[in-house]
Amino acid sequence: MMRKLLLAATMAMVTHAASAAPPTDADRAKLLTLAAELDVAWDHGDPAAVSAFYADDGTLRLDNRPLVRGRADVQRYFEETIGRRPAGARHVTQVEHIDMITPDLALVDAHARIERAGAQGERQVLVDFHNQTLAVREGSTWRLRVVRAQRMATPVQAAAVQQAGVAR
Repeated sequence: MMRKLLLAATMAMVTHAASAAPPTDADRAKLLTLAAELDVAWDHGDPAAVSAFYADDGTLRLDNRPLVRGRADVQRYFEETIGRRPAGARHVTQVEHIDMITPDLALVDAHARIERAGAQGERQVLVDFHNQTLAVREGSTWRLRVVRAQRMATPVQAAAVQQAGVAR
């Protein structure tokens, strides 16, 4: 089922690439609200609330980890992972771009960061993911159908790599 959805989305993007449309103001607002409310649910440590943003047959893949299929398994994933988050961590999603593939299917590009306050009160980025998400309209509600997230180097990691390259 998921492969068929991805194939259909890919075909829609290829055959209608020139006609991919920006979202309406109402759809943009709803998709941005979905991202913000998901952040709040994660910050509150509520796996059930986080998974409620997913479609029943939604999937999640972080980096090269195994695919998580279905809302119930997404909830189990977050039950396992949210409890391990560092004290004071918060989830911050920044939506960068939205393309409407069809009126009820949106491709959302975003960055999702896990941050916490540093010693001087500055925000430290602990983990930074670049997400590609297919969101589907179910009635008047948008749900996450496909989420693919790739870990990006944090500023601290990037500096360490650069310093190691200079030290060689």
